[in-house]
This record gives sequence, C-alpha cells and structure tokens, in this order.
Amino acid sequence: MKRGSEVPAVSVVIPTYNSAWSIGRTLQSVLHQRLAEFEVIVVDDGSTDELEPVLRPFLSDARVRVVRQANRGLAGARNRGIAEARAPLVAPIDADDMWHPDFLGLCVDALARSPEAPFAFAYSFRMDENDFVVPFGVTKSPPRHDLLGLLSLNSVGNGSAAVYRMEPLLMCGGFDEEMGRRQLHGAEDWKLVLQLARKGHPVLVARHLVGYRIVEASMSQKDPARQLLAIQAVIADLKAAWSDVPHRHFRDAHTMMVAWLMPTYLKQRRFAEGFRQALRAYGLNPGWLRNPLLRRAHWSRLLLELNAWARGMRIGYQPLHLSKTLFEGERPFSYLAETQRGGG
Repeated sequence: MKRGSEVPAVSVVIPTYNSAWSIGRTLQSVLHQRLAEFEVIVVDDGSTDELEPVLRPFLSDARVRVVRQANRGLAGARNRGIAEARAPLVAPIDADDMWHPDFLGLCVDALARSPEAPFAFAYSFRMDENDFVVPFGVTKSPPRHDLLGLLSLNSVGNGSAAVYRMEPLLMCGGFDEEMGRRQLHGAEDWKLVLQLARKGHPVLVARHLVGYRIVEASMSQKDPARQLLAIQAVIADLKAAWSDVPHRHFRDAHTMMVAWLMPTYLKQRRFAEGFRQALRAYGLNPGWLRNPLLRRAHWSRLLLELNAWARGMRIGYQPLHLSKTLFEGERPFSYLAETQRGGG
C-alpha cells in the first residue's frame, strides 16, 4: 500500500520515548503481520537516545512514517498517533512489545463479525528484555470481559493488546492525558477500555498473540506503589462518574490489582508496605471471596508464581527464546535472533 493512496484498514500507533533498544523488534513484529493493509505511525515523544538510526531501515516501507513532538507522556503520544491516523481502526502497541503475525488480522475479523463491539483484544504472554518467554499454558475458559469483568480482572491487561474502533475511541476522548499531569501514570489504558466497555461489549480473540515485555525499569516493576496510585485514581474517577455501578465491584477491582502487584512488592523485599496494601485490599473487602471471578484469578495467579519459582529452582533450566517458541504448532517469531538488540 502506497502512502497517501487508499485508506488503510488499521492505523498502528507506536509511541516511543528512549526506546531505541527495543523498537526495532516491535516494528519487525508489526511488519510481519499477515494482514498487510495498515499504516504505522511512530510517535517520537521527545526521545534523547539513538532512535533515528534504528528507525531508518524501516522507513523504506511506505506504510511507516514518523511524527515528532515535545514530550507529552505516553497518553499524549498515543493521542498524537490517533490524531494522525487515517484508518477506521486504531491499534496502539508500546515500543517494547510485540505481536504475533495473526494479531491484526484476527482482531479485524472479530470486529467485522461483531459490529457493536468498540474494540477487540487478544491474550498476552510475558517475555523479558532479551525475548525469553515466561511459559504460559492454555486458557481453559475465556475470562469475563464485559464492563464488570474488565473492572474486576483487567482482562485486556496492557496497552498493546487491543484494536479499537476510531469513533467510540474519539467519543471517550482518547487516552486520559490529565492523569499524567496529575503524576498518575500507568493505568490510562485500563481506564480507556473500561470507558469503552461501558458503551458496548468488546470481543475477545482467545489466542496468545501479544508479547508483553517485563522490564525492570517499567513502572509496575520498579515502583508498584506509584502504579497503585494510578489504579486507585482510575477507580475513584469512574466510581464518581458511574453511580449505577455497585461499589463492591470497585472494591473487587482494587483487591485484584493489589494481588497482581504483590509479587513485585515481595521481590523488592518491601514486605511492610506490601502487607499494608494487602490488609487494606483484603481486610476492607472480605466479600471478595464471594466473587468467583476473583477466586479463579487468585488461584491462577498463585499457580503462575509457584510454577515460576519451581522453574527457577530446577537445575539446568533454560528459558525458551521467542524465536523458538511454538504457537499452535508453528514458530511465528523465527525471524528473531537471540542476540538481536533494537534495530536489526
């Protein structure tokens, strides 16, 4: 597809700030999509690293363009990309995450079959900074993903896992930049999917198609307390706006988010702080046990952490690189090299 010709099916938005180390792999995963009718808008949000030489090889593809701006934060960079987009669908992906080649095609097909859905999303899997995959199993039953399910479980999980319809996205005002101005970063994507789910039931593509990178310097890994402040702000904002939603659902949301952050508190040996947050989340919400969604999610999380601990204790255990990982019988990331960094 030539730039400036027919309208693309999807506008892919990649916000980047000092992500030269990873954005090359992100762009590779986008350009390996089996659906080819898309444009890519890289939003350079005031980067100070060596981004230009990493991006240069990809600009020979007419679908890829770069816009630059003074730093506005992640939400502001995503919104700039949305403003530049030409397609009726928008797919943001963070500059350190990756997509399976079927991600765009399957999400676009799912939205075509569900015309009332404001967005489609897929399951994510976790990987580290060097593309080694955290083992994941088969999801036996899809999580509840209407408004209350997304509120309780945050089933979308991250900002790279969804394809949005442009019209409802604009009706919601895009990603909330005000949260950044309040120094509340890291939950803008959750707030948006909840606002959209308020308008209509999203559609799930029940396959692991989104590689979510666990980076030690990221907010959830580096500063879980700050991440929790952003989560609490989203809960407070929506609780005030949605008086018809019973308060127990917001309490359950807080409990579940603390559960997901707790391993980071423990890993950082912030035991007293983690205990205080757990006491608040669970002690003030004893009814969480009556919510089957939360019981199942807690059990799944516990198994996940126990399996990770058991693997770490196993002599000779070696994690599997993404390029060698099987997804439904194929290795869709075989184009990656284990030693690759950034732009290859």
